[in-house]
Amino acid sequence: MLIFLHLLVSAIVIGVPAAALAQLSDKGAHVEVKKGTRLCSSIAVGGVQRTVDQRRVFWRVTSPMRGNGTQTVSALVYEKVYDRQSGDTSTVENAYPDENFATFFNRAPEYKGMLQMISPRDGSLQAIVETCQEGQ
Repeated sequence: MLIFLHLLVSAIVIGVPAAALAQLSDKGAHVEVKKGTRLCSSIAVGGVQRTVDQRRVFWRVTSPMRGNGTQTVSALVYEKVYDRQSGDTSTVENAYPDENFATFFNRAPEYKGMLQMISPRDGSLQAIVETCQEGQ
């Protein structure tokens, strides 16, 4: 009995954090991405959205999945900022102007582990993204 209890507690301690880390879950025809997840576009995939001056755009999911399957995302860029008083340069995250919008997430069948961002307005492909890794 004691061994069974020990195994049960071990399974819960190991399994609960792993379940909490799940950021993507299939919900019918679409994929739900956990609110707060940062998504990066892959340079290797055609159609990567970039800003005019070639900064990489990434997205942060800002809402849970709605009843119609859409989620809101915010487009963001990293910018280097120079502090004239200290002489330090730092990188800050800034919102890309007017880029909060609703999107559907679907699995990208031709790219394992990646998602398609689909426009709910016309069904067009907005980007192919993946969950950002640390430092990306």
